[in-house]
Parts: sequence; C-alpha cells; structure tokens
Amino acid sequence: MGRDVYAGDWLKGAAMLETIALHEPLEAGNEFFAWLVAETFLNPNGVTLNYEPEEALALVMRTKHKGARVQEVAAQLRAWSTG
Repeated sequence: MGRDVYAGDWLKGAAMLETIALHEPLEAGNEFFAWLVAETFLNPNGVTLNYEPEEALALVMRTKHKGARVQEVAAQLRAWSTG
C-alpha cells in the first residue's frame, strides 16, 4: 500500500481514460466522460492539452476497442501538451 500503480501524471490520466472507456460506468456519454476525466486530472497539474476534438475521440475509441494501450494513450496526451 502507498505506492502508485502508474508512475507519473501522464500514465495516471491515461489509465483513468482507459478504465472508463473499457468499463462504461454511465448509461450514455462514456467516451466524452473518459476524455473529460483525463483532461480534468491533468489540468490542475499544470497541463493544458491542445488537440482536435476528432483526434481525441479517435483516441478514446481506439482505447475502448483495445487498440490503444495505456502507454500509447499517455504518449499521445503528452504530445498534445502545451504546459
């Protein structure tokens, strides 16, 4: 106990996105919710993301269909970072 499963904010944000995309906790809007959680987690940590909405949706959909793993999602979030 007391140790992070994912080292660093990028991987943590990506893991949250993946968990929501795969498990769909809401009745509807899980793709948007997954993205919002990741972006909202990163923002207070000084990260602003600059992305096209279509690209963000494509990333969530790839994750949802197991085409993108946590490491890939984290790398893409970092690439979109402006902060």
